[in-house]
Amino acid sequence: MKYIHWIFFILMTSIFAGLFMDVLSHIPLYHEQHHLFLFSKEYLAKYLDTGDLLTYLTNFCIQFFYIPYAGSIFFALLLSLPYLLNVFICRHITKRTDYLQLSLLPSLYLLIQYESIDYPVRHVVGLLFCLWIYFFLSFLKGKQKYIVFLPAFLLLGYGLGWTYPLLSFLGVLVPSLSAFLFPEIQRKKYLFIGTLLMGTVYLTGTFYFFVHTYNMREHLLLQADKEVKNQHWEKVMAYCKRYRGENQLVSYFYNMALQHSGRMAYDLFLTPQRMGVQGLYLPWKSDSRQSEYGHYIYEQLGYLNEAHRWAFEALVVTGETAPILDNLIRYNIANGRPAVAMRFVRVLEQSLFYRKKAQEYEKIIQEKGSIELKALPHDEKEKIRFANVLNIGPELTYICDRDSSNQMAFEYLMSHLLLSNKIPRFVENLNRIQAFSYTPFPPIYEEALLTYRLEVGEEICNQLPFSISQETERRFQQYHSLYQKGQQEELKRQFANTYWYYLHFISPYGNKISTN
Repeated sequence: MKYIHWIFFILMTSIFAGLFMDVLSHIPLYHEQHHLFLFSKEYLAKYLDTGDLLTYLTNFCIQFFYIPYAGSIFFALLLSLPYLLNVFICRHITKRTDYLQLSLLPSLYLLIQYESIDYPVRHVVGLLFCLWIYFFLSFLKGKQKYIVFLPAFLLLGYGLGWTYPLLSFLGVLVPSLSAFLFPEIQRKKYLFIGTLLMGTVYLTGTFYFFVHTYNMREHLLLQADKEVKNQHWEKVMAYCKRYRGENQLVSYFYNMALQHSGRMAYDLFLTPQRMGVQGLYLPWKSDSRQSEYGHYIYEQLGYLNEAHRWAFEALVVTGETAPILDNLIRYNIANGRPAVAMRFVRVLEQSLFYRKKAQEYEKIIQEKGSIELKALPHDEKEKIRFANVLNIGPELTYICDRDSSNQMAFEYLMSHLLLSNKIPRFVENLNRIQAFSYTPFPPIYEEALLTYRLEVGEEICNQLPFSISQETERRFQQYHSLYQKGQQEELKRQFANTYWYYLHFISPYGNKISTN
């Protein structure tokens, strides 16, 4: 039982590391992507001037989350070390061991808190910093430790705020009082039973709270975002399908993956599009969380100026992070602004894990190379225009007019018009399909054409260079029969993936065709 604390420490660190490699893998990744530590005098001076050295130290720790498995182990160590330090401090002060294992509670509590990305890493760093100071003070002899402790406590409170010194002090005080007030638990015949019993109670309680507070939706959303960056579109759709409930980012990622998988024109309604056009893009709403995701679609559409605007807005909101700097470098190189790109390269070069990538960008700039990003054709005579930040519809039309071969812009425009019930405008733009090869002709486009025919009559519809297949005609007759009978459950079972069902039962804009 002499080394029971090492057994608990190793066991707890192993479990924590396993969690951060699996069900909590999004936590260290999220923090690493939202903090950037720089090895420069200016970066240090910024925190010295503000007196916020804890943030400096926190960012230093977070940078090591960059390496997935090593970062998970390091994060696990950060959460486990409070237990070990509490045990040693308790032993030095009371000359007894915390066999009730009350020192486990801070680490277990931290694990529950770090199930969410909203719990700052600075909390565990601040707690550990104070515990390390108390640990070194506990080695002092006799009354020295008590004489030095008060000014050390006051100094920590002045430098870090009173929260971390006070909480770390309570974390030490509780197990120390327990060991001092209940010396009978130190007897050998009680040691094993007491330790086993308390350990079981703590672990059972932690497991209960972990399961009941675990945010699966947050995990799926951030994993989907990770796969979007990696362009693993099948994985993106798999994570989005597992998500329960409505979320604009999930719909945004899913539709993006659907298009890149070549299935948007065929499977748009394979899942309910309850958010309508809001599931295709992110309108600018000054939302700090969404600002870092809006650039995805514009970059993929080749609309780099608008992608740059979103990236710069994210920079203003979030500050200098590696993903944002990387985007700004790429967009400025692609747009022929090497001097601006170098400004961001110089920042990224001061980091530990992104230095090599920044040097590669610098080499491209020096060699007058270019980043292979799809961009809209440039027209020197074009007048300055401002993008519609609230409605992507006009932007999609603009992109299609500039580049008729942009299939993504075409499919997004068609999807936008379908989801907003704008069938007449859908038909007006359908001629653009002739620039692409669709085999077979998308059934949902035929369904929209048939709906348009019912609205304007066969004479006008027959003038269009498109025909409706007999299969679509047959399915509509079956749909109409069930609709007339009011058999909605059967309609859902057989036709939930059709445009007709979307228009009648799902569209957030009503069940009528819009002529606007």
